[in-house]
Amino acid sequence: MGVGKFYTGVYPLFEERVIEEQGNLRTWVDGWGSTRQDAIVQPTAGFATRRWLDFAVKGWDDWKRVRERLDPHTPQRTRPLTVDEITPTMGPDSYGWHAPGGSHWRDNIETCNHADVPVRLVTTGIYWGIRDLVGMENLSVMFYDQPGLVQDMFDYWAWFLMELLDEALSHIKVDIVMLNEDMAFKGQAMMSPPLMQKFLLPNYRKLYSFFKDKGVGTLIMDSDGYNNQILDVLYPQVLDGIQPIEIAAGNDPEQILTNFPGIHIHGGVDKRELRFSREQLRAEVVKRYNTARRHGGYIPHVDHGVPPDIPLRNFLYYLELCRGFCDGQDLASFEPSCQLEQQLGPVEEMFEPGSAIAAAYAMDEELG
Repeated sequence: MGVGKFYTGVYPLFEERVIEEQGNLRTWVDGWGSTRQDAIVQPTAGFATRRWLDFAVKGWDDWKRVRERLDPHTPQRTRPLTVDEITPTMGPDSYGWHAPGGSHWRDNIETCNHADVPVRLVTTGIYWGIRDLVGMENLSVMFYDQPGLVQDMFDYWAWFLMELLDEALSHIKVDIVMLNEDMAFKGQAMMSPPLMQKFLLPNYRKLYSFFKDKGVGTLIMDSDGYNNQILDVLYPQVLDGIQPIEIAAGNDPEQILTNFPGIHIHGGVDKRELRFSREQLRAEVVKRYNTARRHGGYIPHVDHGVPPDIPLRNFLYYLELCRGFCDGQDLASFEPSCQLEQQLGPVEEMFEPGSAIAAAYAMDEELG
C-alpha cells in the first residue's frame, strides 16, 4: 500500500520546446531541462524508449537555477494538481513532466495506519535524482572535475528528501521505504566503491537515521544492474536490502543471501527464462523459490519489467506457478491448473518486438 504523492522533479517545469521532428523521431527539450530524442509513436505500451542528448546542469550556475525549482515545501509536490496547474507534455510518459493525479498523504493516514498489508513509500534516491539533472556520463566526470559541486548536489538531495517526507512520516507508520537509484549495470556499479564512500555513504547515513527515527521498518534500494559493490559499501550500516537482483547483470540471490547475512532482497527470477519452454521456465522459478525457502529474507519475482517478447501464456503460467509456491506447494511436484490461460482465445498474431521497434524508429532493419 502506498502513502500518497511525493513529486521530486523540477517545479515549476521549464517550458518544453521542439528542436526537430523527422519521421517518427522528435528531438526536444523536456520540462526538466533535458534535451532528448523520443519516438513520437512508441514501439510498445510498456517502457518508453528515449535517447538523452543534453542535460540541465553542467556547472554551478545551472545548479543554482535548477535548485530554485527543487523546493521541498512546494504544496504541489504532495497534493494533486489543479486543472490550471496541469501543463501538456510531448513526452510518452511522465518522465520530465509533473503528472496529474495522486492523493495527499493526509487523506491516507487512517487507511495506512490500519492496513493489514505492508505500507511502502517509494521515492527518488540521491544518485538517480542528480543523474536526471546532470546525465550519467557527465556525472561520472564531474566526480573528478567538480567534486565540490557534486557534494553540494548530493547533500542537497538528502536534505530535500528529509524535508519532503518529514511531516508525512510523523503521521503515518511506514513499513518500507524504497529509494530508486538504478546505479549499476552489468558487472559493475556506476560509482566506484571509493566514490560511494566519499559522496553517497555520508548522505545515506543521514537518510537511514532519519527513516529509522521515523519508525520505518526497512530501507530498500532499487538498483538495476550488479549489486554487490553497492552492498559492500552500504550494507548493513545504511541499507536493509536491495532489489530487483538482475541475473543478467551477474547477480546471484544465493550468493547475496550467503555473503550479506540478514539482508532483505526481492526479484532474482531471470526474465529471459520466461521466453522458452515451460520446463525451462519452471526450472528457473523452482531454483529461486528453493533459495528463498532455505535462506529466508527473499521474495522471488521477475528481476525487472517483463519484456514484450515473453509469451502471454508463459507469463500466466508463471503467475499461477508462483502463487502455488507462495502458498507452500511442493517445489518438485506442483503444476498449476492454468485457469488464467484458459480465459484466452486462440492466438491471432504473434508480436515481434524487433519489427515494432524498427518501425517506431524508422530503421531499415528490425533489431535482432
